Amino acid sequence: MRTGARESVQYRGFSLLELVLAMAIGLVLLGAMLSLYAGTSLAGRQSYTVSRMAEDASIAHETLARHIRMAGYSQPILMAAPHSVTVDGQLIPVADSNLAGAGLRGCDGGFRSTNAAWEALICTNANTEPDDIAVRYEGDSFNTEAAGGKSASDCLGQGVSNNSFSAVNSSVQFTLVESRFFVSANKELSCAGNGNAAFTAQPLVSGVEFMRLRYGVASDSVGTQVVRYATATEVNALGGNADQNWSRVVAVRICLQMVGASEDQGKAVDYINCDGVLTRPLDKFLHRTFSTTVGLRNRIGIAR
Repeated sequence: MRTGARESVQYRGFSLLELVLAMAIGLVLLGAMLSLYAGTSLAGRQSYTVSRMAEDASIAHETLARHIRMAGYSQPILMAAPHSVTVDGQLIPVADSNLAGAGLRGCDGGFRSTNAAWEALICTNANTEPDDIAVRYEGDSFNTEAAGGKSASDCLGQGVSNNSFSAVNSSVQFTLVESRFFVSANKELSCAGNGNAAFTAQPLVSGVEFMRLRYGVASDSVGTQVVRYATATEVNALGGNADQNWSRVVAVRICLQMVGASEDQGKAVDYINCDGVLTRPLDKFLHRTFSTTVGLRNRIGIAR
């Protein structure tokens, strides 16, 4: 028996091949984890961006719908059908309320000037540009907010005073609220209201880069059923004067194209535009479209 002698212990390390394989496997796992993180992060950003755009689109739609529903409203004064009366079997136009004529007017490609007088609103007819819409109705403290010591306000909350003479009694003035909605160059849904004499516009909702409008047209000036949806150019070509043509509109279909706040999507993401065409953007912003249809309550008799 040997004492004081240490038993030999053999140590063995990794070979170069084993080390290379271990590093390769580690890199693959690391790459997979980074790819999963990047995908999850991108999906999270997209989800947040879409949610934000949907919320902004909802606010924009509700703002537009609130005014479009009121288009043409005026408290009836005479005991007659809205703006008409039957004489010997014939439907004769007649002023039965303070406001006579259409309460809505739109333009393909926008108005040349959003601060022009109602009768002087002229369309650009540029199909590649966002559409504009103008709305007017008799305002009071019940259908608008009182502001600035006045009983009615426009789309910007600016007080509107008695500013128009009644179609029934030319010696009586009433409050006519006018608002023009459009998409600005800064990608904002904006409005110009007659609470300001110069119709100075202000933004309402950001992230709106395009607006497409289609108008549900009835068969005649007293019908309440939509027979087709038309562009503003087609409405203007219905055969009557401007008031007669636009008085046939009983609904408005609104499509808003929204854009994300930051260019962080990693690549261009396809979307369906307001004309139903699959589109690939030239940037890395997220784009989405949101649509709704609004009935003109006063035109189809709901509010009367």
